Amino acid sequence: MDNFLLGLASFVLVLVPLVIVHELGHFIAAKLVGITVLEFGIGFPPRAKVLFTRGGTLYTLNWLPIGGFVRPYGEDFVRPKSEAELSSDQREIQERGIKNPKSVFQATPWERMAFMAAGPGINYLAAFLLFVFVALVGQPFARADVTVYDVQPGSAAEQAGLQAGDVILAVNDTPVESADEFNRLIAQYTNQAVTLQVRRDNSTFETSLVAAADPNQQIERVYIDSVESDMPAYEAGFQPEDLIVAVDGIEVTSIKQLQDYTRSHEGQEIVVTVLRGTQRLDLPVTPRLDDEGTVRIGIGIVGVEPAAIGLTAINRNEQTYTRALPLDEALSTGVDQFVNLHKMMINFVQDLVEGNVAPEAARPVSPIGIGQLGAPVFEQSLDEGKMYPIVLFAALISVALAITNLLPIPGLDGGRILFVVIELIRGKPMEPEREGLIHFIGVMLLLGIIFITVLNDIFNPINIEGLR
Repeated sequence: MDNFLLGLASFVLVLVPLVIVHELGHFIAAKLVGITVLEFGIGFPPRAKVLFTRGGTLYTLNWLPIGGFVRPYGEDFVRPKSEAELSSDQREIQERGIKNPKSVFQATPWERMAFMAAGPGINYLAAFLLFVFVALVGQPFARADVTVYDVQPGSAAEQAGLQAGDVILAVNDTPVESADEFNRLIAQYTNQAVTLQVRRDNSTFETSLVAAADPNQQIERVYIDSVESDMPAYEAGFQPEDLIVAVDGIEVTSIKQLQDYTRSHEGQEIVVTVLRGTQRLDLPVTPRLDDEGTVRIGIGIVGVEPAAIGLTAINRNEQTYTRALPLDEALSTGVDQFVNLHKMMINFVQDLVEGNVAPEAARPVSPIGIGQLGAPVFEQSLDEGKMYPIVLFAALISVALAITNLLPIPGLDGGRILFVVIELIRGKPMEPEREGLIHFIGVMLLLGIIFITVLNDIFNPINIEGLR
């Protein structure tokens, strides 16, 4: 299917419903705190059709299919209404027989804050529920041979007879399907005896040891999972499954350390020491700028923390399968994915501040850009006949909408909440006209930014491959 159609479909399936959900949050909160809602619209004006009227609220369908809106009494999007506009609202109220109408500006500060925060709040809730839904109906899991890559001399693992190449099948009778899962289990049994079920060649055996924590072992080993053929690392002889242990004689203890050292040596030869099976190799290589303007040698790397028993486990023969989880596990998985997504975002911001992110990955995107990002995800869902790719993408966008709207920028929910906080501190509100003017200016600036990002996404489409 054409990328344009895929992008359009992903936009309609993901962004439009999430914007409606956002407005539904404002609507529910308004009803709960007693603010009169004159209209709840699907799409943006001009109005196409009045669907029905209930509880004094007009439910409408509008021509511009870009989400929805809530029109509360006394406010037009983010600004207070003029006397003439209020007169129009009051005529509507009288015609519908609404008794004791309550405008936004008649609500208490805490009621207004709840009204404004409810949109981002329901986007957060929607994201969590989408994570749980995917876990219930089936999401991808990785199954791999948890393989011992290296054993540290004098460690509990060496004393237990473990060797490089051994495959760990279970920890205390609990099967393990990934190196991360194995490390988590070992961490749970710190300073306790554990029994490992191990496969070596064609035989299986068990060995016992104590998972004693050693602060000196708490480092991140850097494992190569791919080598780019057009970059210096390929010519220097790097291979997938090499374990980087040092650079210019300095022990490598984290991915960040290696990246920082590489970026500070553009055009200068460095010697990277790798462990390949039982061999320890010194590979000279010269970092250079890649197509995205980042100084690299051209390897894909994964951080692996050695287990407390003194070995580094990696995934080999990895396979992906789909599994549906029971409700309790789905809820736990939803919480984990929700939390991990925020951790990833925090790490991204840190990398952005430190200049460790390629410009292409840090660019702001418009709704068109979101469609471009969603196109390959929607295509994956179609190709696999599975829901999880597009639903997980929707969860990501829902969180992004919530965070964006909570930013303390005039015109956004966060900016309006900021004014309520200022009101609580001052003990009195800012003049509605002045606050409305500030929000109006904020909205105009935001529209200008959106216009620029739309043009950028049209004339400089997002390079999906470059972001992977």
